[in-house]
Amino acid sequence: MSELKEVERLVRFAEKISEDRSYSIKELASIWSLDEASAKKVLRKLRREGFVRRTRSGRYKLSLAGRVIVKIFKMVRR
Repeated sequence: MSELKEVERLVRFAEKISEDRSYSIKELASIWSLDEASAKKVLRKLRREGFVRRTRSGRYKLSLAGRVIVKIFKMVRR
């Protein structure tokens, strides 16, 4: 898969995360319609690319960079 396609795929996962709350892996798996193992793989990629960060409580939320990239992606798609 090309890098651009991979980034687009990750943005699509990130789009489904609300900016104003944090999530457990189980919640993200449900939102993404994935099993927990697959959700962990996606989450690892999102974290590696800077879309998502882990909170002190062990939950996950969009990073500032993730929020900006999702907004730009939505504007470009219009």
